[in-house]
Amino acid sequence: MIDRLRVAAGQFAATQDLDENLASCLRLIDNAIASEVDLLVLPEFSNHISVYRDRDHCRAVALSLDGEWLGSIARRARAGGLHVAVTVTTPRDDEVTVTSVLIDDLGTVIAAVPKQTLMGNERAHLVGGDCVNDLAQTRFGPIGLYACMDGVTFETPRSYAVRGARLLTNSLNSFALDEAALHIPVRAVENGVFVVAANKVGPLLPVEQVDVFSEALGIPRTALDGAGESQIVGPDGTILAKASRTGEAVVWADVDLGAVDHGRLVGRRPALYAPLGQSRSNVPSGNVPEDVVVAAITSTEQAVDAMADGVQLVVLAEGVAPPEAIPDGVYLMSTAVDRGIRTASVWSSRGVVHKQRQIHSSSATADDADLAGELSLWDSPFGTVALFVGDDHLFPEAFRLAAIEGAHIALVSYEPTNWWESDLGIRERAAENRLCLVACSSSEHDVASMILNPPLDSLWSPQRSSEYDGTINTPERVRSPDGGPVLGSLHPIRALAREISKNTDLVGGRSWRASAPLVS
Repeated sequence: MIDRLRVAAGQFAATQDLDENLASCLRLIDNAIASEVDLLVLPEFSNHISVYRDRDHCRAVALSLDGEWLGSIARRARAGGLHVAVTVTTPRDDEVTVTSVLIDDLGTVIAAVPKQTLMGNERAHLVGGDCVNDLAQTRFGPIGLYACMDGVTFETPRSYAVRGARLLTNSLNSFALDEAALHIPVRAVENGVFVVAANKVGPLLPVEQVDVFSEALGIPRTALDGAGESQIVGPDGTILAKASRTGEAVVWADVDLGAVDHGRLVGRRPALYAPLGQSRSNVPSGNVPEDVVVAAITSTEQAVDAMADGVQLVVLAEGVAPPEAIPDGVYLMSTAVDRGIRTASVWSSRGVVHKQRQIHSSSATADDADLAGELSLWDSPFGTVALFVGDDHLFPEAFRLAAIEGAHIALVSYEPTNWWESDLGIRERAAENRLCLVACSSSEHDVASMILNPPLDSLWSPQRSSEYDGTINTPERVRSPDGGPVLGSLHPIRALAREISKNTDLVGGRSWRASAPLVS
């Protein structure tokens, strides 16, 4: 098995002309060949933009795996001695699916896996996958292929990592700026693997329809262009190469797959994650307040002051003692350690009203430690709340359990040891589950403590409250400007809005079938 290889991501502007798009793909392959690349990843919908006149048109532009279009890609891959990953639409019985295809350096299709989760208008004429996607077996070891929306939530990429993938490819067709800033790099670092991601540039819609979509969505015309920033990310979250937001490009990097850190997966508890492999999910209750004043605080004295100033919910850093007296109507989460086990307690004027032991082990956890057997939620006056302590924040499965059970809020007391745990990990836990979140730490990492809320507007908001910022799923974040207490408001009512686009529910529409490897 080869560890060292040169990988590349290519981006281009696709059109409605299959021949023109093939020429673009071949041009990028030639560029990669000239750079002696071993594996090139091309964008999603490389054969045709993702808008169709009707079902017949969608089927007419879909590609057979053994047809001439992909055959041209295969011949060029063989001539250049490189692997090519490209995502196109293909027929499946009487339907059409989005399929990530891997062609090896002999020109052979060695993998063809369906996209699990469709986005917005893709649902009009396409169908998603309904089974666990196989790994592609290559001379570089097993590789996992996924497309766009399957990387906006963790299930599909992680299902590859737990089965031994060291390299993941992500083909995108996205105008969202948070893909490159959050959703792409977090999949690498949370799993300890390499990710090669290729996005589009240029209009993602027929030129004559751009104005219609722009007006319907309430966003500028230019925001409907592919966001580019194709990139290669290392297991530690380092961006090894990145293209610009605009313009055709191929970027490459030399990688050593021996640097993969599958230790990130140690401590998982598959039996606990059983609900992830089931279609059931609870919708959060609508009987919650619009605003709750909250604080993340690192000393008992600061907590007393905050409660006196009207804070309703306080999260303390690990090891900080709760005040002796708590006013009526105020709740406070503290964390204590007993024999290596961290336990979160929620205090009120009546004493402790809820407890949650850590559910995952950490380096400080004793071998015989009594980890919690479940994630128990607190039915608070502010909504349904999940508590996370110790290293539980490192496991996306834990937060998904909370979302499946209808949680509005996650409270996290933790001590991150790496920058990505807060700047990527915690933010993605809030984003992919549409959770309100308060994270508190006494860590020196200046972004560790924060307040996160789901965005007020979705992509399909009929009336926007603010100008579109180019993202689809980035939480609003409040941090302390001076390292002191983080004060702000949570908006539990926003946890009900789980759709990031039309008919695209992050929790109810998750790729639960792809989660089978996570629960076995």
